[in-house]
Amino acid sequence: MAGPPPLAGLLALGVTVGTVNGLHRVAMPLYAASLGAQAWQVGIVGGLGYTGILLLALPMGAWIERHGSRLLFIRGVFAAALLYLLLPLLHSPDQAIAAAAVLGLLLPLRTIPVYTEFLAMLPRLSPSRAGWNRAANTLGMFFLGPAVSAAIMAALGFAPVFELAAGTLLVAQLVGQRVLAGPRHAGDSGHRSIAERVRGQFALLRAHADVRRTMAIDFLAQMTVAYFTVFGLVLAVRRFGMPLQQAAGLVTLQGALFVAMLFAGGALVLRWKEDLRYLLAFVLLLGQTLLYGLGTGPAALWTGAALSGLGLGLQSLTSTTRFGAFMVRFGRGRIGGLTSLGAPAGGLIGAMGGGIVSQRIGTQAGFLILAFGCAVVCVVQLRRLTLSLRA
Repeated sequence: MAGPPPLAGLLALGVTVGTVNGLHRVAMPLYAASLGAQAWQVGIVGGLGYTGILLLALPMGAWIERHGSRLLFIRGVFAAALLYLLLPLLHSPDQAIAAAAVLGLLLPLRTIPVYTEFLAMLPRLSPSRAGWNRAANTLGMFFLGPAVSAAIMAALGFAPVFELAAGTLLVAQLVGQRVLAGPRHAGDSGHRSIAERVRGQFALLRAHADVRRTMAIDFLAQMTVAYFTVFGLVLAVRRFGMPLQQAAGLVTLQGALFVAMLFAGGALVLRWKEDLRYLLAFVLLLGQTLLYGLGTGPAALWTGAALSGLGLGLQSLTSTTRFGAFMVRFGRGRIGGLTSLGAPAGGLIGAMGGGIVSQRIGTQAGFLILAFGCAVVCVVQLRRLTLSLRA
């Protein structure tokens, strides 16, 4: 039997895949605009990544169970690299939307296998490393990718950005061939259809409240951060008159503390009960949403951004540890798809639903609605923690 994939290789994949995602997030909407896209078309191009993950999260888990992570990753990366090389040939916004749709469908093939393999490896690692994979991906997506993309576009235009994305994916393909796992059939499981495997994931979800609860926590946390990322900047600029570059620093601060918590926080909170970690995470997120919902100046926004980064990092560490334990119990394919469902759904609703709420009742009111959700989680976690201490 082959040994476990090396941690360094998985972290390298996390950084490279995250960097390409960051390049894409910055370059694709701007490229669509350069082709004459209207605002709503630019929005569609920017949001299609979430759609791909939501549509394919459960089938991805079934495919990983049947074919293994390696084959899916290699095919998805190669197809995406080829498409990135063809992007400079586009001539209209409709073509850009079509390309973004295909790239969105290919996105789960390069993200879910890596995260699945890391979760499968996690029980053999120190719990202090639970957040390292997500930290590596975030480092590429929110720091390396946007910075490199902006610099290259300013100096050389769009084509070199897409060529760099393709080249980076081909390098990732070589790494993935070495560190990702092949198929692991047990008994007659290799003969089960994809539909049967997907139904098995729904059955697992219905039967296990702990899995549902962890996914719901992921959903709410990601909805909170998505609303913060999109509408926190709008609030800072329009309500409090912050310069755009300074307002963007709120997201940078949040992301930096999030990555720091993922890399270093595991060692600090290792001995805390999971319910206590969730409680503290949502106390921090409650503080952020209240500061943005009731805040009166930039100081509240900076403080809230810091609380958001720390709270989201603590929540992510805890959820990752829990999903790793679930994978040991239920198998990598069944859990690999479910782990990739809650957070993207929260991100999609936080951004798109948040736009409707912000337009109808105000941006700060949207933060107060999220504060109510965080408060409910805090009450539930406090009750669970109290009951566990009495037991």
